[in-house]
Amino acid sequence: MKIIKSIIKTEITYDDEMKNKYIVKKEWDKAKRKALILMKNAGQTDEVVQDQTTMYVLNNLAKLDYGSVIIMNLFPSLESKDTNESATENLKCIQEEMTKVDDVIIAVGTGIETSKEAQKRLNMIVAILLDKKATILQIECPKGRMGFHPLYPAVKNGWKLAPYEVPPVEQID
Repeated sequence: MKIIKSIIKTEITYDDEMKNKYIVKKEWDKAKRKALILMKNAGQTDEVVQDQTTMYVLNNLAKLDYGSVIIMNLFPSLESKDTNESATENLKCIQEEMTKVDDVIIAVGTGIETSKEAQKRLNMIVAILLDKKATILQIECPKGRMGFHPLYPAVKNGWKLAPYEVPPVEQID
């Protein structure tokens, strides 16, 4: 009989009022590659409870031989609308955390096309990633389409990561 033990170390960064969740770090094997995954909205994951999105992120990254993940979002607010202060702090966190990983995975999903603010934030972050020469990836479905969120049914149980294709930047006011 074999007994296998494992520890997943979790660290979460909130603002002082616990209204914004900036960073969720999960580490299960520090010797393996590290990923930062960028999604749209902060979820319900905390230091013990995992929401479905976090579960699929961990499962798929472990299958792809990663050993840790930093989960971040375009919008860090847990309760209400983001403020300029939270958006600025979130951007600072992303700039700092992206230097600690091997790959950055853009997984905001296709729904951001209807949100000018989400597009604006994503374009700003992608510009920073390109400037820093980060390896930017995205989730590809079996039919070859790209840009999915981890909960998308066609990809949630098995990811294929592909290079991120920077969309043409439209003027967003």
